[in-house]
Amino acid sequence: MRDPFYKWGRILVIRLTPGYWQYPKRHLIEGSILNISSAIVYARPGTDAMVRAQLPHIPGVEVHAAAEDGRLVVTIEAENDRGAMDTYEAIARMDDVLNIAMIFQQTETHPDQELAKCK
Repeated sequence: MRDPFYKWGRILVIRLTPGYWQYPKRHLIEGSILNISSAIVYARPGTDAMVRAQLPHIPGVEVHAAAEDGRLVVTIEAENDRGAMDTYEAIARMDDVLNIAMIFQQTETHPDQELAKCK
């Protein structure tokens, strides 16, 4: 059997094993999933203050830092992967947003349970 990630020409082909989508769907049906991600929003220079003021109005978005060149560091929390993608698309469609780049993404299947304390 080939490695699930292999190159075919210049296209990366990813083969998924049977049952790959069963695990996430089970948790989506139960409603106990949380998608947390961070991203850099590239705003048009000079309009970053306006974009920074508009971002918190999008549900689940929080601005953490801003640079003088128009870069904004944000976190996005959504109830599932589709909600996170919708939020990314909403940010990308905003006026004066040039681009958005995801930096980190994590899915919590049981967000209501706390981690056990380290010894």
